[in-house]
Order: sequence, then C-alpha cells, then structure tokens
Amino acid sequence: MEPSFTFWLSGLSGAGKTSLGEAIALHYRKKGFPTVLLDGDVLRSTISKDLGYSEEDRMEQNRRAAALAKLLNRQGITVFAALISPSEKIRKEIEDQIGKNQFFLIHVACSLDECIRRDVKKHYEKALKTTSGTFTGIHQTYEAPVNPWLTVDTENYNKEICINQLIEAIDALVH
Repeated sequence: MEPSFTFWLSGLSGAGKTSLGEAIALHYRKKGFPTVLLDGDVLRSTISKDLGYSEEDRMEQNRRAAALAKLLNRQGITVFAALISPSEKIRKEIEDQIGKNQFFLIHVACSLDECIRRDVKKHYEKALKTTSGTFTGIHQTYEAPVNPWLTVDTENYNKEICINQLIEAIDALVH
C-alpha cells in the first residue's frame, strides 16, 4: 500500500486554497491514488454546522477536520485539506493530531488586499461594513505560517504554475 499523507492548505479566504486543493486532488485521483478534499466551507455546512467563528469554534472545526484526515490516512487515503487555520496554535494542534510524518503544511500566500480585490463570495465586502465581527483578516488575525513545508504564492503566480509547484513538491516527497 502506498503511504498516505495530509497536505493542509492554509491561507486567507480567497487565497485559492479550495481551487488548488480541488485541482491537486483530481490530479492524483486520475493517477490512481485515493484522495479526498476536505474543504472548510463544506465542513462548516455539514459536520461543523453547529460551530461559529470564535477562536474556540475555529479550533474545534480544525480539530474535527484533522481527526477526519487522520482516519482517512489510516485507510490509505491521501487528504488535501483547505481550511483557513488562522493561527500557529491551531496548526500545531493539527500537526500533533495527524502526526509529523503524515502532515505537510502548505501556505497559500496571498495578501489581504488581493483577497479583498478577488472577493468572489463577497465575504470581505460584508465584513468591511462592520467594525465588530469574526472575519479572519478583517476582525481576527491571520498568522502566516512561520515554517510551512511549502509556500505557494497565488498572488504573483497563476493557478497552473502553483499547481505544478505543488505536484513537483508532492512527487519529490512520495517517490
């Protein structure tokens, strides 16, 4: 059996986590590797629909996703997780839960200004209209990862270049 891993894409809303996760999971699925994409928005509408956006709820959302990723890894399935995961504390807990040898943090780097410019879901537009709230990047801090396994710059490079960067790094790891 091929080893399975969790590749955790962390970044601001609108940075490109889901788009990259979908593309890379599909790439490996087409090559015959069992893969799953865990998307933060999808999880929030299903197994985490009882949670809000407080620090404690964000921690619980990520804990649930990490538990699911670990379970899938044990079944031989590689996981691509696309969640904001806004703090080092949360990301460290995820790594501890999944295991250092299975967990690979990918920082999907994109400036707040560029994410606001993209704002396809109109989340930033709504968040900027209020001084109180829980939106990461506006009301709550996003701590960029200090030492990620890989950084993908979606602000300065197009999707295809970023996907190729991910494929090269993952292929070098698993082969």
